[in-house]
Amino acid sequence: MSNRNSTAANVSLKFVLLVAAVLALTGCILVISGCAFEAQSQLDLLRASGPAAVDAYLAHVDSHQLPFAAFMLESITGHCYAYGAFLQGVGFWFVFVIAPLSAALLIAVNWLGARERNVNLRLRFAAAH
Repeated sequence: MSNRNSTAANVSLKFVLLVAAVLALTGCILVISGCAFEAQSQLDLLRASGPAAVDAYLAHVDSHQLPFAAFMLESITGHCYAYGAFLQGVGFWFVFVIAPLSAALLIAVNWLGARERNVNLRLRFAAAH
């Protein structure tokens, strides 16, 4: 493998890592924003209706605890009971599904492209002989 091909493979690996990192960072920001929105909503509820309303809200949310995968699914369909669940769920989708999936797809495209170049190179050498 020539130095030029090695550099191209390294650049594409850096690109894959950059894309995955940006998507994961976006997901983290969405999760943190969802937590902040949830806290702000609870504070608004406390100011408007008092501590009993916040306790009732938290008891209602706690009574509908879901496993993590179910939470991710329910959050994007709008069936979660917490105010900030949608943003948190979308953030978790970015971190745990979209970022790894995009990295895997980019690596597969890079691998298939390198394989195609190797096949074309072998065919050219075979035709020359």
